[in-house]
Amino acid sequence: MPNVDSASARSWSIDWTNTLFLAGYHLLLFALLPVYLVRQTPSSELIWWTVGGIAVCLMAITMGYHRLYAHKTFTTHPVIESVLVFFGTLATEGSVFSWSHDHRLHHRHVDTELDPYSAPDGFWHSHMLWMFKKCPEPNQRVIHDLMARPALRLHHNFYGYWMVLVNLIFFGTVWAFTGDILGAFVLGTLLRMFIVHHCTWFINSLAHMWGSQPYSTEHTAVNNFILAFLTFGEGYHNYHHTFAGDYRNGIRWYQFDPPKYIIWFLSKVGLTKNLKKVNKITIKRKLVAADRFLMVERLRELSFSFDHEGWISRVEESAASLTDNLNVLKTASDKYQKMKHTGNEEVEALKVRINDVRTSIENEMDEWKAMCHLILESPESRLAVALA
Repeated sequence: MPNVDSASARSWSIDWTNTLFLAGYHLLLFALLPVYLVRQTPSSELIWWTVGGIAVCLMAITMGYHRLYAHKTFTTHPVIESVLVFFGTLATEGSVFSWSHDHRLHHRHVDTELDPYSAPDGFWHSHMLWMFKKCPEPNQRVIHDLMARPALRLHHNFYGYWMVLVNLIFFGTVWAFTGDILGAFVLGTLLRMFIVHHCTWFINSLAHMWGSQPYSTEHTAVNNFILAFLTFGEGYHNYHHTFAGDYRNGIRWYQFDPPKYIIWFLSKVGLTKNLKKVNKITIKRKLVAADRFLMVERLRELSFSFDHEGWISRVEESAASLTDNLNVLKTASDKYQKMKHTGNEEVEALKVRINDVRTSIENEMDEWKAMCHLILESPESRLAVALA
């Protein structure tokens, strides 16, 4: 059995299957699309079929390949699973085994030479060039849980046939409903594949380069609303890399993440179960840690004269106090959840304790946010006066 790390390293020999397929369909699209558009205007039916195909492929990749298989953030009914695998195969991004294998290695070795699509190696490498390099078969130790399932082994062993079959089914369906065989091929197949691929690949490239890092600066992953919109929620990548075990990517109500709503809704009708969700207190602790790091870094970089060590100590002490209180709240809340049905005096004391700690945290959080705003968002001229 190959070593996990050696299985993740890409040799410099070319994977001719991937190279010829990816380069070939790109060239074919670039050649045929202008010809098609000159000859005729796409019908509204063809446009809707193409857009629909793009949507279901992206949804299947994020909800199925990514959240269900690569990270196991929920379980689902076999019927839902079959639908996700069908449209994930239509997306033409490899088998569940190969996709999940590379993605798990990406999280395990993010931003290192063992990361299959490491962002520090450059935009084009992480975007698509990594797929032109030959790699070994998926390592069984990385995806042993998936390989134990006969249906997924069948999907992997005959993936090429399945991929061709489902794409022919979709092509034939579009052709039948639109009566436009060339449009079904150029837009419904080639253009759909092109958009799905590049939107997905943007998460490996741009989502590690362009955006904000509110949860962690320990990796290159960023949050980016535009990419979230293009990929059905995958663009909240800083959160995802910080809390990969959460079935959600966008945790705020206003963040565009359709799969989290679908997974949640299906759980209410019994079609998904075991939804994994990071506790709010855990998220707050990580936010405090990220803010602390950013503030200390900026204070160290400021060139004007002020009490550097004094202000750094102030930040460290505030972060430690807030983190301690959050830990106390987490412990008390967990204990309360286990005991709340007993209704004894200890439960009532816990409720009082939780309310007191929450009030303390709210006050400290107000001071913390004010400090963050001052140090991280103020220009140096204002900081020079405030920190003096």
